[in-house]
Amino acid sequence: MSFPGFRFKQVRICSSSNASASTQQEHEPLAGPRRNKSKLGCRECKAKRVKCDEAYPICKRCQRQGLVCSSAPRSSQWQVETPWLSLQPSTLVNRRLLQYWLEKVSQTLVIDPENNPFPFLTLEYITQSPALLHAIQSVSANHEQYYSAIAPIIALEEHGKAIACLRREINRSQHAPTAHFLTILLLALAQGADSDMTDYGKQHLFGARALIKSMLQDTSMSTTNYHAFRLCLGMYLYWDACSSFLVDPCEPDGLNLLNMSDTVHRIGDWHHPMYGTCSKLLFMIGNVGRYCRHILDSPQNRDLLQEAILEGQLTTWKASPPNPGLGHLYEAFRKHGLIFLYRARAHAKSSCLADPGPSETQEYLIQQYAEETVRHLMQIPATSNYLNFQALPLVTAGSELSGSNHFLRDQVRHRLRAIYSLNRLPTNLLALQGLEEIWDGRDSGNQSFWLLHMLQNDRRLLLG
Repeated sequence: MSFPGFRFKQVRICSSSNASASTQQEHEPLAGPRRNKSKLGCRECKAKRVKCDEAYPICKRCQRQGLVCSSAPRSSQWQVETPWLSLQPSTLVNRRLLQYWLEKVSQTLVIDPENNPFPFLTLEYITQSPALLHAIQSVSANHEQYYSAIAPIIALEEHGKAIACLRREINRSQHAPTAHFLTILLLALAQGADSDMTDYGKQHLFGARALIKSMLQDTSMSTTNYHAFRLCLGMYLYWDACSSFLVDPCEPDGLNLLNMSDTVHRIGDWHHPMYGTCSKLLFMIGNVGRYCRHILDSPQNRDLLQEAILEGQLTTWKASPPNPGLGHLYEAFRKHGLIFLYRARAHAKSSCLADPGPSETQEYLIQQYAEETVRHLMQIPATSNYLNFQALPLVTAGSELSGSNHFLRDQVRHRLRAIYSLNRLPTNLLALQGLEEIWDGRDSGNQSFWLLHMLQNDRRLLLG
């Protein structure tokens, strides 16, 4: 049994019979006059009063001029009737924001918008968890405003309500780990609205880690709700792969990695809607990130055996993608892990006087993998949902490009802007700013590992 695929049609959302008429009217989208003029042109073209070709996620004019394009996201319309929706009267369902989540925001979490379990899951669990509903409404309000530094009032209000409700639900020991995990994940996503870029959502990550640990220990999850468990575990693996190097090594881990490794091995090549069939690879990358951060902080404490194991795992891992596009994405992630490992190793060697610097062979491999990674990612069309999962390998590889690779650098610039236009997360533009700084330094003879550069500038960017 697996989660059903969904075909998205015209949405029709019916609120509970328990909801008040005033609440329904307050949150009912107003039906305006029908217009023949397209509304999909980007804001940049509208501001210049020029015709927009409406290409998504970035129009040709913005791409040609190197601009950040704020085109409207395409709606995948979802039909759902919810007469069973019986939340507490005090929980106001903002139907517009809920619909926005179903049609647009939830689509950024999957590689195939037509096979998306998140609307199904959230509509099932919001009946049990007002915290999840408020988290959804907060993320939707933020997404509409491109997660601006000055968050809209409704997003802040919903964020606060989500945290308050989540605390009450956990304190009451309500057994809804999947709902709690989804809530924490969305709260971390909403963290992007915070102007403090030194906070990557650590507390949310630790909360998700505690829930996953509990799920791993709960044998009933493997029988009664195994598919929801695998969905949560996969989301955590991706989250961990994109953030393990941000966690200070002195922070308590609290997760049994052997237990996690055994579970990932048992799951095998199960297709996850977020990333496909690379669960094992993501687990490896999370371990690489942890180790690299450890030797960046303590270069004298290298573990040569662990390095050899990690390198061997990444070198021998073989992809089994269902299509060529995912094959390119998987290869990009695999080489991201190798670049990360080799560059951290080079940093450790250069920090120890008794240890020779990086070999020419290793430097050649880093450059080769960097160029190959960017080329793999450029094989994926800019209109693909796979763009949402490219930022991390793109930045790792892009930061290694030499000054002679002007063409590849430009491709990295265009792709990061396109990713931002697709998912609207400002960390993509901040990552591009960091790349420009690294490239300027590299062209002046000052080579720097991008993670080290980011940490030295007190940035903790969650790319993913």
